[in-house]
Amino acid sequence: MAQSNRNHAVIHAATTTALVVALTIVSLLSLSVAIDAQSPRQTENETVTHHVVLADKIIIEIDTTIDAEIKEARLWVWPHGRETIPSYSYVEFTQTDTIQATAEIDVQSPSYFPPGTIFNVRFEFISTDDEVYTSDTYHIEHIDSFHDWRRIADDSLEIVYYGINDRAIQNLHAKTAPILPQIAQALRVDDIPQFRAVIFPNVRELTIHGPTISQAATDGHYFGGFAYGQYNLTIMASPSAETLIHELTHLIFDRTLDSPYATPAPAWLNEGNASYWETRERDSSIRNFRPIARSGRVTEFAAMNAVPGIRRDINNFYIQSTDFVSYLIENYGRDSIGHLLSELNAGNSVDDAMIAVYGGSLDQIENGWRNEWGLPSVASVEQPVDIETDLPPTIPGLPTIITGNMGTEKGQSSITIETDKRAAEQEQTQQQVTEPAAESLTPPQPQTTPEPQPTAVELTPLPTRTIHYITGPDSEWPQIKPSAIIVFLLLAAGVAAMMYRRMRV
Repeated sequence: MAQSNRNHAVIHAATTTALVVALTIVSLLSLSVAIDAQSPRQTENETVTHHVVLADKIIIEIDTTIDAEIKEARLWVWPHGRETIPSYSYVEFTQTDTIQATAEIDVQSPSYFPPGTIFNVRFEFISTDDEVYTSDTYHIEHIDSFHDWRRIADDSLEIVYYGINDRAIQNLHAKTAPILPQIAQALRVDDIPQFRAVIFPNVRELTIHGPTISQAATDGHYFGGFAYGQYNLTIMASPSAETLIHELTHLIFDRTLDSPYATPAPAWLNEGNASYWETRERDSSIRNFRPIARSGRVTEFAAMNAVPGIRRDINNFYIQSTDFVSYLIENYGRDSIGHLLSELNAGNSVDDAMIAVYGGSLDQIENGWRNEWGLPSVASVEQPVDIETDLPPTIPGLPTIITGNMGTEKGQSSITIETDKRAAEQEQTQQQVTEPAAESLTPPQPQTTPEPQPTAVELTPLPTRTIHYITGPDSEWPQIKPSAIIVFLLLAAGVAAMMYRRMRV
């Protein structure tokens, strides 16, 4: 009897195991069929065209064939860049022998996308049977066909431009590209992508096609460039090597604070560092700051976490920031800025980062700089500065002003912001500030790097109104039908019941 029971148990166990295996296979096949049924299908015989209204909108049209009745159409869009997010919008369409749909990308509002931004786009159609049909993925450049755009590029830098002499752009590229590795090394950035620079022929054109800023800044043509770190892109006015290096420094700087715990860098550090790299020495910043020091119109750096909005203050902000950062580099080396940014990226406060790198708080290091200029010292700040609150995103991108003759090369036009000379002269009579001796201000010796020959870079016309297919991430996970989930749960319940019976035997 015992032997018979053991045989019965063995047979029962074998049967149960076979059933479990069979049910598992059936479940997986059911899920596979359900997933395959929901996998997007490819549209056929599609033709996609687009038209760009610069700094306004991009109109995209598709004509394609789908062997099903369509009830809904969408356009998926995501710009090239760092941590960009895909989004979609519903589009109008008609269906006869083919399906025609027209969609728009608003590049001005609610989000500003600068000229030169490249978008991935893909149409998606939903049938009345809930089948999904998708087009190929295309990339479209925010460059119009109205202007005679041209481009020059190598692995590190692409310049897109119109209305500017080709030779000037070639020389600009040759002067700028070799500086990028030096900046990256100083800021401790190991890997930099190919950056893009869109250059307009003058400040007026940049103001028309640039981001919306205050009316006063628009009327006065304050800004000569804007940097967009998320797109590895800058837009600027006129082919100035100093301005382009300034903007590209912003793009590299932006890559240093990549931790979710990073303390935002104050604007004086960002702008002062970018301005330093324009000339890579302190002599020019001393000349520019001397009238401000004489006037006594000097702001504490603890209150310089954001670029001001008043014309005179904007000019003073850039000049003061440049000389302070130049002072830090002159006394502690170029790589000290990269060390400071590493401390901020680790989540340390500005004061703690300054102490770790320079051996004193921001106020203490600033007082050393003020002492050099004969300026009164600042007292310790009683209340901590909330940098996140003090850095409102008032202007999309990092703006760069055109100040004095900085950023101007021989033979090129420039826009100059004039300082209030009368006010400065009046204040000079009231307060005289001792100038530092020239001997004590020895600028650091910049590293010399041989410049490449412009002939190594090809100059080609920019094609317009063309679409190029790129193999992109067409990979949204297919949805599973609820019926497949129910089948799977029923099968799982059956398996569990059999396993329970087996255990009881």
